[in-house]
Amino acid sequence: MLTRAQWSEKYAPLAVKVSAGTGIFPQTILAFAIVESQGKINGVWYPGQNAAARQANNYFGIKKFPQWFGPVVDLPTPGDATKISKFVVFKDIEQSFNGFIDFLKRNPRYKSAGVFEAPDYQTQIIRIGAAGYAENPQDAELKIKVADSIKKYINEASRIINENKNLLPLFFLGLVVAAAVIFKSLKK
Repeated sequence: MLTRAQWSEKYAPLAVKVSAGTGIFPQTILAFAIVESQGKINGVWYPGQNAAARQANNYFGIKKFPQWFGPVVDLPTPGDATKISKFVVFKDIEQSFNGFIDFLKRNPRYKSAGVFEAPDYQTQIIRIGAAGYAENPQDAELKIKVADSIKKYINEASRIINENKNLLPLFFLGLVVAAAVIFKSLKK
């Protein structure tokens, strides 16, 4: 089990990676994953510890929706009107992160709410909530607090990824030079 800080540090690079070019902020992804997947163990809440996360790699509580044709699993939902719900199953956490983005894109209510045009993650979280993601009226407020508390991990992951992007051309240049040297030595 990882604390929220440890979990955020571990998965911030993934959130930055999968969010690139999607219109969804990495802070939004990570905050939703933390809140929606947390489970209480010995009186402490841990990300990734609820039944959907552990049994279905579903870190966002995504229930079966009409555009989903993949596997599902029945899990208890004691707080809902239906006591058992069908949850989408993902093969791993990366597929779950991508699945969250896909879920938002496939449901027109999120586009209509301006989710993909939000100027910042706070506004985006509010718009996702207003479009009906969760029943709890304080849900957006909680997710914004979580997003604010983990943004340093997103910022650090973004910095490292950008530094690595800057080094990539040098890496490829080194490969080309090494290949030329090897090819030249083989011709002798």
